[in-house]
Amino acid sequence: MKVLLIQPPRWSPDGHDNFDAAERLLQEADLVLLPELAGSSLPRAEYRERVVRLARLAGAFVVGGSHFDAVEGGSVNRGMVAAPDGTIAAEFEKAHPYGLERRGGVLPGRPSETFELAGRRMRVLLCADLWYSARMATAVDAVLVPAFSLTQWDSPGPARALWQHMSVARAYEFMTYVAVSDWHHEATYHGHPCAGVTGFANPYPARPEEYFTHGAGTRVMDFDRLDALRADRVGRGFAS
Repeated sequence: MKVLLIQPPRWSPDGHDNFDAAERLLQEADLVLLPELAGSSLPRAEYRERVVRLARLAGAFVVGGSHFDAVEGGSVNRGMVAAPDGTIAAEFEKAHPYGLERRGGVLPGRPSETFELAGRRMRVLLCADLWYSARMATAVDAVLVPAFSLTQWDSPGPARALWQHMSVARAYEFMTYVAVSDWHHEATYHGHPCAGVTGFANPYPARPEEYFTHGAGTRVMDFDRLDALRADRVGRGFAS
């Protein structure tokens, strides 16, 4: 299965601009992953329309990043997954808003649920939710992470290294692929810089340097190979 990691060059407060940029970056894939807040603060109906349009254009399932959805008392950072036929395969919310979000009135959302694609179980974790291992208690074949990696470092390197190690650790411990789609490191959010941590963690690569592949583009999730890893670890007593 091919997953396309979209990494637009900049973030716009106008969600339509972000989806226009994503459309220009489409490549052939089975699954397309957009970064967090691709929909900015678009109303729910407009956000859904753009995710569905992108899925139809791509002829693929699309994880539509997320948007701030207004609710009583604030907003929730939430998103959806659209199938190529325009139906909604899953919805998800950020359970752990932090930093600027919390100060801006973003409320904790419900923990995400899994959805199925080609017989495989997928889960979307919005950005910081990846840092909470309890969110991965249910076995899945791929973890899809829309991110907006705001960093306090002077350069993107430290945050990228941290995300790489975390993604590889999650992938190997839970025997799953981890795909992260982030904005380009030159993007900013209300003056705060992004680290640009887009990448792909493979728990069972053919070469050691492929445990993590940094950057946008298409990656392959070989589920037969993933099943072989799981069988091997069970056989060696590494998994119950």
